[in-house]
Amino acid sequence: MSQITVSASKRDSAGKGVARKLRAQGLIPGVLYGRDSNPILFSLEEKNMAKVMKENGLNVILELDLDGEKHTCMIAEYQKDVFQRELLHIDLKLVDLDSKVVVKVPVDLIGDNAVRSKGGIAQLYLREFKVRVKATEIPKSIPVDISEMLPGQSKKIGTVTFPDNVESMDPAGTTVINILAPRALAAARAAAAAEAGS
Repeated sequence: MSQITVSASKRDSAGKGVARKLRAQGLIPGVLYGRDSNPILFSLEEKNMAKVMKENGLNVILELDLDGEKHTCMIAEYQKDVFQRELLHIDLKLVDLDSKVVVKVPVDLIGDNAVRSKGGIAQLYLREFKVRVKATEIPKSIPVDISEMLPGQSKKIGTVTFPDNVESMDPAGTTVINILAPRALAAARAAAAAEAGS
């Protein structure tokens, strides 16, 4: 996985007033964390960071150019506005490219059309896997083949084949997906609606 360079500037102060001033300039506040170092406050361009996240996902390896100082890091947390249009704040964490990190990787369903051809409907319970993997080897997604599954069957994490370099951190008994018949799906939706209305 290649590193994406992002430029930022250190800042000395924090607070809502500072954040408002930064956003008025098209910038957002951020914090860089490390295990053996004090947090560093910085600001960077909102549009540039949003573009990086959209094009590369949340597990992207960043080279943060902080006033000329280079820091290898990843996204730890971020906040968006209520309409999910703009970033408001971002936290980055320092990473060692030779060490393993714990991240969430999207589930990539394969074979949904085959399930539908047999009268089944895939009900996904888990959209992301929590995994431990070397920072430079984080996959963009992990495939889950459901093409041979029939209505009434389910797949748990313990039966998913992960890449050799990826270690699952979720309990093996966690359900990833159920294959429902249309009638069972309707009953499940009706039960959920009744529970929500009670």
